[in-house]
Amino acid sequence: MTIRAAAVAVAAAAVLAGCSSSSSAPRPSATESQAAAVAWSPCDGLTAASVGRIAGARLAMHTGTVDQPRCTFVPRTRGGPAYDVSYLWFDGGLDEALDSMGAISSQLRSVPVPGADAARLAVREKKSGVLVTGFVQTKGLVQSVNAVDLTPYDRRAFVTSVTDLLAQLARTAPRAPAQQ
Repeated sequence: MTIRAAAVAVAAAAVLAGCSSSSSAPRPSATESQAAAVAWSPCDGLTAASVGRIAGARLAMHTGTVDQPRCTFVPRTRGGPAYDVSYLWFDGGLDEALDSMGAISSQLRSVPVPGADAARLAVREKKSGVLVTGFVQTKGLVQSVNAVDLTPYDRRAFVTSVTDLLAQLARTAPRAPAQQ
């Protein structure tokens, strides 16, 4: 992946989700997760291979560290798509959660996602690429995907990949907040 693509992916994730991390390390063990009070992560139900099948690209998975966990998938080849996943436990529903995060609802449209209580998607195209942010709610869990693909890209296929990733997150989501 080029430095430009990495910078765009990190910037997109930081701007759209408000979180990023530059560290990448092996996934923490169950014991390390408990020690860090991390009972669950959206990465628990994902692999580089499964997200790669959704994206139609070879991806590498970065889970951060015990102190700074993350769930990011970056391309193994130059110019491929990148995805960053995060979550928030929120009992008020997706619209209320989006309002509390300051999301601009006029940019978001509802999308059908099997197994989800609600889902929204925003797409922003630029000359250099396309940015897609998606949100999916299952009970009190709101998960988000921030994704970027550089020119040349297939807008329809990329938006479909983000929607399919939201469906995967809905399928693997716990149905109640994890006990800590």
